[in-house]
Amino acid sequence: MYKLWESDILDALIARRPVFDVGGNVFAYDLLYRIAENGGKKMVVCGSEPTNKLFDVDVRRLVGKTRAFITFTDEMLRARLPLAFSADILTVGVHKDQLENAEIMEICCDLKERGFMIALKDFEYSKSCDEIFRFADIVEIGFGKPVKAIEETAYVCRYSNKLMLAADIDDRERFDYARQLGCTFMEGLFFAKPEIDFDNGIRPLPASISGAISIMSKPDVEIEEIVNVLSVDSAVCQRLLRLINSVYFGFTTKIASINQAIVVLGLDYLREWIYLMAVQKIMNNESAESTKTSLLMAKFCRKIALLIPEGKKNPESFYLMGLLSMVVFCGEKVLVEALDEFPITSDIKKGLLRRGGTYSDVFEMAFGYLLGDWNNYEEIAAAYEIDMKAISDGYIECVEEVEKADLN
Repeated sequence: MYKLWESDILDALIARRPVFDVGGNVFAYDLLYRIAENGGKKMVVCGSEPTNKLFDVDVRRLVGKTRAFITFTDEMLRARLPLAFSADILTVGVHKDQLENAEIMEICCDLKERGFMIALKDFEYSKSCDEIFRFADIVEIGFGKPVKAIEETAYVCRYSNKLMLAADIDDRERFDYARQLGCTFMEGLFFAKPEIDFDNGIRPLPASISGAISIMSKPDVEIEEIVNVLSVDSAVCQRLLRLINSVYFGFTTKIASINQAIVVLGLDYLREWIYLMAVQKIMNNESAESTKTSLLMAKFCRKIALLIPEGKKNPESFYLMGLLSMVVFCGEKVLVEALDEFPITSDIKKGLLRRGGTYSDVFEMAFGYLLGDWNNYEEIAAAYEIDMKAISDGYIECVEEVEKADLN
């Protein structure tokens, strides 16, 4: 039995950031957390079986079937908090200066003997820390550092057969550089960014998708009109039929017609699916994780909007704003061009362009939370008198919904 320290869940915020392998598949999620300064602390007792809980939240709700990377403070390590997790789900993150403390090193040695992987966070190699370097299983290298520091650390990692995690991979140049140096894992904004030819601008939407969007923006939607527009695009039809016949829906009889598929899906789900396809086409990025992020932002924006009087009037508009959110990485010029492809309100456009108002505030809160940038988020939430726990719980619920969705 170990006594484990936890923060009061009412004052803890948790978000996730994907860690990719070189093939672009999600290997794990790096869990970001923040404990409010006024957060009370309590001692809880962990039994012989791991609970896999961080601040009373089961991390499997956030990472699904992948692993969790969690960076622990000295206080958490002294309280043996990692022992609340199964070794097959958790990678323990620590910094070099933490391992220079003999007590913390001894604790981490014990964790490693118990089967936990140890990741050195934001590491830069020097001979003076060779013992610490050799202790780690994974070495995280920040690609915002000077080239000399990156290459020297990567060289020693390759020579010592250490797994490398390239952090701050925010563009194609860094991605290619990290692969060239032999990095096994990567994380950064590059994986969420659209692949856009900035000389020629965004790709226009296929007529089938733009036509369906126009029809579904009308007050009274005729299913026959949607069927007629989508039926001329065989690729869209095949994708829609593959979706409706997937395990996610669980129909025992195969659905073979577009008309039947649309009736079964319903207009709300169809609208979500069409907009997701449109975002993928504009972004030229159809990776599962990028789609998940768009869908998570959509659900999270709607969840936050429902906590605000003005947002309750039309939460679906906030949902649409979140769905289009990934285009903001392109810069304002391309964002404005992309938004012209959608029949959306001026409020949604102002929100995505962050021009002030409720839509802009909701977007800032959701986007800031997603990136783990909680300073601005907390200020806006306080201005609207939004309960922090409601947003934190809402975020986790949205993650679970996205993980259950079929995004093919």
